Amino acid sequence: MKKPTVILATALSTIALAGAVGVGVASADPSTSPTASPTSSATAAPTTGASPAKPATKPGKGDHKRKGDLTRRALHGEVTLGGKKHKVVDFQRGTVTAASSTSITVKSKDGFSATYVVDAKTKVRQAKEKAAIGDVKTGDKVRVVATKDGSTLTATRIADRTK
Repeated sequence: MKKPTVILATALSTIALAGAVGVGVASADPSTSPTASPTSSATAAPTTGASPAKPATKPGKGDHKRKGDLTRRALHGEVTLGGKKHKVVDFQRGTVTAASSTSITVKSKDGFSATYVVDAKTKVRQAKEKAAIGDVKTGDKVRVVATKDGSTLTATRIADRTK
């Protein structure tokens, strides 16, 4: 890849990841309306023979496969959202190593492990259908979105993709 293409791909990937996290956060807590404005600036001098990327045929229709690949590859992370009250949101994708009616522990492929509090507000989905925490078993593949308060992680959404 030529340098301008790499810079453009990196910038688009960063924006796509921030957007995916924002969607997860928005679906996790509909009572707030966070406004995150990810920015990325990349400047590169044009090189001979480099052709600009083709514009999308419709507004908002870009290279969805590349954006999707990035969000599917993200294992875990933490985002601080601005607003009247700052909010810290964590997300993780991995395998359930322990689950009970009050907590779930998830381990990602890179070895990172975290335990999340499960409460009455936690939304659980299995195969895109409403479920209960009791339906989530050790060994299941999940995605977790959680709020962080101090060192406590409280799951707002658990998506079980095993079934």
